[in-house]
Amino acid sequence: MDWSDLGDGPTGLIAERLLANDVADYIRFRAVCCSWRQWSTDPRAHGILDRRFHPRKWIMLREISGHPRIFLNVSTGQCIQMPHLPELLHGHDVFGPTTEGLLVLLDRTSYILRLLNPLTGQVTDLPPATTLLRLMKYQPADLREAFEVSDAGLADNSTFAIHFLGIQILAVAKLGDKCWTLVDDSQGSSMLSAISFEGRFYCPTNRGVMVVETSENHPPRLVLAARLTKAFPLMLSTMHLVDNDGELILVYRSTQLRDGDTKNKHFIQNNTYRVDLKAMNTRPVLGLGGRAIFIGFRTTISVSTSVFPSVKSDSIYIGLDEDVLPATSDSNRLCCLTDGTTEPCGIFEPGSIDEEFSGRKPRFGPWGIDDYLSWYVTEPQDDSEDA
Repeated sequence: MDWSDLGDGPTGLIAERLLANDVADYIRFRAVCCSWRQWSTDPRAHGILDRRFHPRKWIMLREISGHPRIFLNVSTGQCIQMPHLPELLHGHDVFGPTTEGLLVLLDRTSYILRLLNPLTGQVTDLPPATTLLRLMKYQPADLREAFEVSDAGLADNSTFAIHFLGIQILAVAKLGDKCWTLVDDSQGSSMLSAISFEGRFYCPTNRGVMVVETSENHPPRLVLAARLTKAFPLMLSTMHLVDNDGELILVYRSTQLRDGDTKNKHFIQNNTYRVDLKAMNTRPVLGLGGRAIFIGFRTTISVSTSVFPSVKSDSIYIGLDEDVLPATSDSNRLCCLTDGTTEPCGIFEPGSIDEEFSGRKPRFGPWGIDDYLSWYVTEPQDDSEDA
């Protein structure tokens, strides 16, 4: 049988099922022969915001000098090398990937923002970040620092949202727009982080879990999506949203005083809540459905422990940056939610210094997958790409 001569019916059906599972499988399928490409749509023929072609299951691991960029599928454990990426990333500050698997690029010369689908190679320009200057009361001295992207993702099927960390502005734009539009937050929410979930952009704040609302008749604005179980103090604490296999989870991490211990007076307490968007509330949960969450300052992911058996289920792993893991002798990198057990951060050499790891030097290998995932969510010291 000549497999290249399947015809448009069977070929289209196979392509459709592969695309529903993983865009990487779909790309491999189209690469087999000309006839299979003929009967399956080219991802580049569609807009970059088309969610069907987003590499949602893939993350870009931190760069290892002298080696091609490596992408990891957190659903299967498969790794692929992307040797073409350095050319696409050259001259840009790189942020992401977003929840959809897209990379946000900031051109260091023109300050134009771009979206890159790393698997399809599709690149699309967004408005220049400099159009935000008209919205600011003061002009920042360092534009690269001002336009640092904290969080980004889809606000709806045609709108992209970015939270700029340096200037604390949340803005949206559609493809083809000339400038960014400020998201109205007239009630003054204290925005800590954000995530795109099922095509909407959510932010945990001191007022609740908020969502960016977009419509034709109103300017973009933050509205309440879910009430908090109780008021969360924001001093010495962090809040994170994560897509836990299709379920939105809120993690609240707070510094607590340890009774009766004069040497190690403080510890970090992790509380997890299921965000019920239909009921518009949050409810405490003890476990994570057998999964594990890795938390960094601006990156949070959930992985299956059946795919990565060395990762402990129903646990929270902390990134290696000091914003979420203080550099103290009793810092715990792992906390199991079901039994309360913790494990110390053993990835660093005692008393060592290394600027790339928040002033601490990592031990020499071998590293486990949990170490690499903790490094992935860690705040990078330099997002620039000069390769």
